[in-house]
Amino acid sequence: RLAAAGIRVIRDRELHDYPSYNGSYAHARESMKEILEAHPEIALVLDLHRDAADGPDGRQYRTQAGEGCAQLMTVLGSSFDHWQENLALALKLSAQLERQHPGITRPIQLRRATFNQDLCPGALLIEVGAAGNSHPEAIAAAEELAEAIIALARGTGEDIL
Repeated sequence: RLAAAGIRVIRDRELHDYPSYNGSYAHARESMKEILEAHPEIALVLDLHRDAADGPDGRQYRTQAGEGCAQLMTVLGSSFDHWQENLALALKLSAQLERQHPGITRPIQLRRATFNQDLCPGALLIEVGAAGNSHPEAIAAAEELAEAIIALARGTGEDIL
């Protein structure tokens, strides 16, 4: 959707958590550094995940934003200098998402970490649903995310994308 809207997309398809989750951020960091070095014009970096939280009964947690759509949650690191810029972007993106699909966002999580977001302004970690969500529910949420990014790029958020 982003490319179809004229937004240039570079997609890293490397599996950074294989064969083990341990070290996945370090592996992803190396890929991100290479991509940012080759493309310094990048204004938005999305690290897409799914939330693997268990519910109180031990079953996989599932988020819903209406029928057939998972929720989205932004996770932000706050242990580096420009984290407030990423927070401002996350707030704009959340506001746009809520305008177009009320209930699609979960509260932004702010954590004392970097999640590789220290490598550049405009870096966000977004949880697309949870482990209990179906693939179609996650895709529906990702489509809403793309539409919000497009809206920001074309409208009031032009200066950030």
